[in-house]
Amino acid sequence: MQVYINTVQLLSQKPEYLKTLQLAVQKEEENLSNKQYLGWQWFDVETHPAKLMNLITSSIAKVNFKSNNSTCYLLKNIESVKRAIKR
Repeated sequence: MQVYINTVQLLSQKPEYLKTLQLAVQKEEENLSNKQYLGWQWFDVETHPAKLMNLITSSIAKVNFKSNNSTCYLLKNIESVKRAIKR
């Protein structure tokens, strides 16, 4: 429930995140059956990496994997984000 509220608040304040969240949902749904999927990266959601920190600090997304070469993110609750996007 909190992810839904946070997503609605973020989108009302910063509507430019709509495309980012839509692409994140799309990437995660495409990889539901892939057990080795670590998450999406900044270029998958067409957003500068620094902007993704808002998703982290708003508790909408989390860092799932980090290395010297990449950082992979996942939404904390994909269903809540999908509901917030449709709102």
